[in-house]
Amino acid sequence: MKKTYFNHDSSSFTDIKIIKMRSKLGIESYGIFWALLELLFSEENKLCIDDYDSLAFGLQCDPSILKQVIEDFDLFVIEDNCFYSKRLNCHIEDINNKSNKAKENASKRWNNANAMLRPHSDRNASISISKSISKSISKVNKSKNIEDRLSDFKKSVQSIQDMDKEDKENFYLYWSELNKSKTNPKMRFELERTWSLNLRSKRWISNNFNKSKSRFPDYFDSLLMKRIDESSKKEYEQHLVKLGYKTEYNPNAGQKWVKK
Repeated sequence: MKKTYFNHDSSSFTDIKIIKMRSKLGIESYGIFWALLELLFSEENKLCIDDYDSLAFGLQCDPSILKQVIEDFDLFVIEDNCFYSKRLNCHIEDINNKSNKAKENASKRWNNANAMLRPHSDRNASISISKSISKSISKVNKSKNIEDRLSDFKKSVQSIQDMDKEDKENFYLYWSELNKSKTNPKMRFELERTWSLNLRSKRWISNNFNKSKSRFPDYFDSLLMKRIDESSKKEYEQHLVKLGYKTEYNPNAGQKWVKK
């Protein structure tokens, strides 16, 4: 997603949740709330934190007020030491939809302009060819859903030379992490402005990424748990136990890992 701007709701100041927050924490909390939204927007609407002091230092605010803004007024969704905003999800999806629509319209204008410059007989032939190409592209796009793209990317990573099996697994898990979009999910590497598998893998090897720490995150990631194989699941579960996690069963949500 291109980083531009997102709408500032004109009614947010009188939102009942915001009013409760302002009545308890004052007008400063309103500024902290919007500063958090701006930060989340630049981070694909997901922030994982180990302590509030570091985040508060970056936002130049009181850690205790920051903690209350995030946790006490149902303004953010908190999952496994990470939080995101449902409000911001709607803005991001709206931006993506408008961007895709603008690209489609620009492409139509460009094709129409080129068609007007060609002889009439060529235009008829081009229309027939264009329809054929469009059908082919449509079939490709339908087949290239996120599962197919994940599979293709994993095959590409497995083909990397001079990289051991553990590094390949770590490299794949890191760069295949999906963003929060439900309509158009993308892997971490697809969000990069430039990408070269060859150069990235060489940098990964030379810098010994993940060699000095666990290859798994220090929090429970439900999406990661679903994507890894059984052997990796056991290793991830052992890692969570060391971090102080335990499993709890909920009749509605099933089994879930929670911090003790």
